[in-house]
Amino acid sequence: MKKFEIPYNFDPEFPGRLADRQDLIPYIDSIYAPAWKEDCDNTRYDITFRDNYPKTYDEYEGRIKDLLSLGIPVSILAQRNVGIKTIKKYRNLGIHSFILNDDKLAEKIREAYPEVKLTLSVTRALTIQELQDGRLDMYDRIVLFHWFSRHLDSMALLPERYRYVMICNSGCYYDCKWHDAHWFIKSDDTETYRKEAELACRNCSAILMEGKRKSSVIEPEDLLYFDPYVDCYKLVDRYDSTAAIIEHLQQYSSGEGTSGSRPREYYNI
Repeated sequence: MKKFEIPYNFDPEFPGRLADRQDLIPYIDSIYAPAWKEDCDNTRYDITFRDNYPKTYDEYEGRIKDLLSLGIPVSILAQRNVGIKTIKKYRNLGIHSFILNDDKLAEKIREAYPEVKLTLSVTRALTIQELQDGRLDMYDRIVLFHWFSRHLDSMALLPERYRYVMICNSGCYYDCKWHDAHWFIKSDDTETYRKEAELACRNCSAILMEGKRKSSVIEPEDLLYFDPYVDCYKLVDRYDSTAAIIEHLQQYSSGEGTSGSRPREYYNI
């Protein structure tokens, strides 16, 4: 059975809506959620401006506990500027999984909490060479950069000593060079954030206009090409409504999308 990491959008109704879909629960590997906005730097910072984002840390903590009550593992995004004290804080909430971008921190967590599950964030955007030459055994899994979704044959060259996660429904350009500037935008208001995001994405967007094959989307019917190489898949996006997140999980878990399958060659550029 395929497994999927799914996003949490801070909708207070999310746990209940998901609990109503018991048919989908077996396909969920974990639910990932960003750490509290003041605890570290994460991608998609502008979600903190939304009306349904918790107004206080106590409210945030309550939302996380509501997620945990589903009995599904919750993984906290702690991508940049994180310390071991912050990790301890979330461990005390009952969190057993973190998504990181810091090897030294990962080693400290391994020493302090050997039972914790650690995933290396896609924000590292590792190349095939870096994966082959690096020492990343402090992580349980590594999220592969979008590049691999259009270089399927390269998946066979991945070191077998690691386990991998593939993002399958991101519309980003598969070989984006401007991702870091976009991922870690910080601002004081939504309008400024959006303007900066548009500037960061203009080159990427121009390339995507050239054709759908430039995007990193893998159709639900075509996950079978990637199954031999990955441990599980990751669905995005935290911007989406709860209905959209559930719909994406339905499509990918059933292998029935809206565009139909494509030949294997489609995923090799």
